[in-house]
Amino acid sequence: MPLSGNKKFLWRSTIAILVAAACAVTFFWLSESGMLAIEDIQVEGNRAISTDEVLDRVGPLLRGQSLLNASFDDADRILMQLSYTESVEVERDFPHGITIRIREYRPFANLKTADNQVVILSAEGRALSQAPGLAPEYPVLATRQPCAVEVGSSAECPEAATGIWFLANIPVSFNQGFAEVTVTDGDINARTKAGVNVHFGSLDDYALKFEVLRQLLARTGAAGTNISLDVSVPQRPVTRDNTVTATTATTSTNDAGENADESQEAAAEPDTAVDQQAADQTPADETAADGTAADAATGEDTYAGGQTGGANQLQDGTADTPAP
Repeated sequence: MPLSGNKKFLWRSTIAILVAAACAVTFFWLSESGMLAIEDIQVEGNRAISTDEVLDRVGPLLRGQSLLNASFDDADRILMQLSYTESVEVERDFPHGITIRIREYRPFANLKTADNQVVILSAEGRALSQAPGLAPEYPVLATRQPCAVEVGSSAECPEAATGIWFLANIPVSFNQGFAEVTVTDGDINARTKAGVNVHFGSLDDYALKFEVLRQLLARTGAAGTNISLDVSVPQRPVTRDNTVTATTATTSTNDAGENADESQEAAAEPDTAVDQQAADQTPADETAADGTAADAATGEDTYAGGQTGGANQLQDGTADTPAP
């Protein structure tokens, strides 16, 4: 005789309850038995953090626990306390193994504070470790104000934050690196790896300043450490001749700033005129050079170039000579 609707429901409910109970008992038994106990722990992705350190910290906690209910959250919290740890992921490898994958912060800069501390920072501004000296493979970030930094936390002093932002966001088109960056109340001075000193100023007009700087370095590359560049006002960049000792001869080339404005609007167009001007000096360049030499002899600063000049070349050889 076929079952009624109510009896079918009760029968199916009973079977479902029995199956669930059997699964629960099986899970409990497996979790409490040694059949799925953790015995083998593999560590991947770590570089600065040693495998032995990871195993020393979480091995005693995890070994012997069942793969089904091991204290993975506790292990994650323990490993996240390490200064280099950015993230942790644990993968079960049945029947007796797990793999711990660690993603680390990468060293990015030496922070040299006014109180002579040296701390290795990540690009995110996290203090990774104290250092006995400067690591030559990373740029030096110096602050004029004391900056107390705790390893494992972010460098929150404004000067360090400004310097890290400056270094971490350099445009891809700028193909030179910096050896040293100094920040004083938000004002940035830097030295390229080639030895050229740069006054960058604040972070305002960041992309425009780097475009101006790129073009100036392309034009003055042969001068090397004999020149200093000032792009703090990108519309009126300044090149200083370091070889002049009695007075400072200064040339402000407005077309670099104007050309950088155009590059911001049409970044995809190649800047071939800059390279051409570096190779072939125009009459305007010669006039600017003559004006610079004359002013160097009289102790005056020279500003060469016109305000409405073309994109990639000096438009005239006139020189406004402000009062000394």
